[in-house]
Amino acid sequence: MAGGSHKNRTTHRAYRRKRDQLRRTSDTCHLCGGWIDPDLRSPHPLSFTADHVIPVSKGGSNLGELRAAHRRCNSRRDNRDGLPAAGERHGRRW
Repeated sequence: MAGGSHKNRTTHRAYRRKRDQLRRTSDTCHLCGGWIDPDLRSPHPLSFTADHVIPVSKGGSNLGELRAAHRRCNSRRDNRDGLPAAGERHGRRW
């Protein structure tokens, strides 16, 4: 966000509106495929988060494409680009 503070990017009105709409319309984590319980609140690891498909730290826009994810799945993905390949789960490959 040019000229803005990194810590304030999730308080932007347009971002909050987009995230809240996603929360109302999506109940499946795009990373693991599991159900997101709408009654769980942060910081519960299975609570809802809005995941930036292209991480902001990698040049994505804060208002870019968002997908629903569990907090734990989104944290594990960190700032890696793109989406997992079909059938691939996040985390280590042993």
